Amino acid sequence: MSSKSAGCKLIKYRSFLNTDPPLLVDLWNRLDRMPGLVQQTDCTTLERHVFAKPYFDRAGFFVALEEGRIVAFAHAGFPPNQSLTALDYQTGIISQLRIDAAITDPAIGRELLTLATDYCRDKGASSVHAGSFFPHSPFYLGLYGGSRLPGVIQQDSKTYNAFKDFGFVEHDQIVVFELELSGLKSVMGRQQMSVRRNYLINATTDPMEQSWWESCTLGVANRERFTVINKRTKEVCGSVSYWDMRPLSDSFEVKARGLYNLVTVEKLRRGGIATYLVGESLKHLAKSDVTIVEAQTRGSDAASQALFEKLGFQKISSGRLLSLALKSTC
Repeated sequence: MSSKSAGCKLIKYRSFLNTDPPLLVDLWNRLDRMPGLVQQTDCTTLERHVFAKPYFDRAGFFVALEEGRIVAFAHAGFPPNQSLTALDYQTGIISQLRIDAAITDPAIGRELLTLATDYCRDKGASSVHAGSFFPHSPFYLGLYGGSRLPGVIQQDSKTYNAFKDFGFVEHDQIVVFELELSGLKSVMGRQQMSVRRNYLINATTDPMEQSWWESCTLGVANRERFTVINKRTKEVCGSVSYWDMRPLSDSFEVKARGLYNLVTVEKLRRGGIATYLVGESLKHLAKSDVTIVEAQTRGSDAASQALFEKLGFQKISSGRLLSLALKSTC
């Protein structure tokens, strides 16, 4: 299919990695520089984080070509079901919309989004998210965003404006926190002293994935998982996991980890378990020469934000969550 926009031709996916030079890699390495986006990539990295995923569908990948070069692409996919065992086609995701810095014609972004949203609708979606956020994160973890995929990152204004102009509506934010472990705070008090007497922490390196979805999205990463256990009953009362955030973290020049999947047993919440679990796990990471830890939470999740701030995390950025209701073509 073709377009008159800026002399571009819009087409569906083909093997752009195997061209000489690799056209998709060439575009990625020309993109605007911004925090949270891998600046330089290669064929192997894109294959691992995007095209080798078992649910990758080439019918959902669209590019704009101009004079033999890719100048923009849009990639649509789908989140997992509630049990994290298969895809859920009721909601679509535009995992990435990337446009060459030299392109100023907004029609290219609109036409790519038209193709991507039509693809989601044809698969059964009634709404589409702009950008990814956990667990709506099938692709690009490690290439964009940090410890998680925070929708559209704050500095990514060109992408945000393209979604807004198309009709996507912002409905929440993701707050990005960072902690230099040299500034880790020890939380003391009667509650924490009681927790320490009654619970212990177990650490596991390269643990088994807890779901099909974790295997697909983080199976190639170096990971640690920490569990908090009741000393008397041996009951597991919560866990938190960390991963190496590669390849994005390679640019940090220090050893970094991304916090994810912080959960505690509901009946024990507000009892200091999460503070103890995260605090002790961060001390363990510091002893392993980890320097920086990143965490993300929804802007509407005041409890998680308070926990991270209590432990010394600082807000460094944010991401914006947008969505679009799809009209039926029937």
